[in-house]
Amino acid sequence: MKDLTTGQRVIVHIHSEYGPYIRISSYEDGGALEDVFDEQYHVLYWKATPEELVATGGNEYYFGRIADPVKLQELLDNIEF
Repeated sequence: MKDLTTGQRVIVHIHSEYGPYIRISSYEDGGALEDVFDEQYHVLYWKATPEELVATGGNEYYFGRIADPVKLQELLDNIEF
């Protein structure tokens, strides 16, 4: 998946406490991704909005420590908008 605002590939990062997470820069990309996660893949997540993403409506999506970051990256790499 490419973040349409930044033009960069969405990469899975690891938070020391919460496990795998991603950053999406815009409301539009986030909404589309949530639809795919909810309706197609049934991926569980929670989201937070860091200050630097408030203006564009972006979010960070957290998947929990039991989520497999490699499988999550593979899933994201196959999503296109």
